[in-house]
Amino acid sequence: MSSATHYEQPHEQVSREPSIRHDDDQPKKSGSSPKLPDLDLPQSDLDLTMTFESILSEPQSRDDEPEIQKVQKRASNVLKLTQENEKLQAELRAMTERLEAAERKQRELSQRAARSQERPAQAS
Repeated sequence: MSSATHYEQPHEQVSREPSIRHDDDQPKKSGSSPKLPDLDLPQSDLDLTMTFESILSEPQSRDDEPEIQKVQKRASNVLKLTQENEKLQAELRAMTERLEAAERKQRELSQRAARSQERPAQAS
């Protein structure tokens, strides 16, 4: 077999800068925009007019609904229990006031009875 022949290419000065090639090899006018290729793309029926507000205001997913219902039910139960607690505390205050009034009345009656027993004993 023959040995591979090595061809030497003439040495050219290689530029490290990228070459820019214009269609007409004429200098570009500053201020003109580059010509964009005309692409024939299919039209889409997608609605791309969403905003952050519309995304954030969308309802929660259906997976979250049972959890939300549980939390709302708990909140409702807590509210009912709080109202019932306030009602019972008001009743307890009223009962305490009546009991204290009854105890005062009983002390007054006991004192009157003791005084009335002392008076006849003093008279004799």
